[in-house]
Amino acid sequence: MSQRITVNRWLGMVLLGLGCHLGRPPVPTAGFSVGQVVSTTSEPGLQDALKSGIASALASRAMLVEADADAVDIAVLAAVSQPTGASGASQSFAARLQISVRTANRTAQFSSERSYTVIDAVQGESARKAAFFALAESLTKDAAEWLAVAPEAQDE
Repeated sequence: MSQRITVNRWLGMVLLGLGCHLGRPPVPTAGFSVGQVVSTTSEPGLQDALKSGIASALASRAMLVEADADAVDIAVLAAVSQPTGASGASQSFAARLQISVRTANRTAQFSSERSYTVIDAVQGESARKAAFFALAESLTKDAAEWLAVAPEAQDE
């Protein structure tokens, strides 16, 4: 009986180890550096949020390198906020951010929208800023995921 439990325990540990190894995502082999962030919008702090967002997203995936790496450039295509409704003393707005990410021979666009509520002008400005910062963080994480798994574009 004791040998049977020991054999089952060893078999269980081998299967667990094998399952953990097979289920692990591949280690990224490419390295990138943070390039330019270009924006024509007047949204304060958006360029800095995108630059720090892509640096953080690449670093969390061990893909951020300093030298001899393809630069990841970001262009803000749209950063708009528009009212979506009103109730009582508050208004609802939707912030939409669309960016283009380019590196070497690959380009992709990412877009997302987030709603926020405003009760006065001072709170409204900080709510809009927080919405755009959250969008920048989310989209740069998506961009890092794309860089990690998207195949290289073929030169023609």
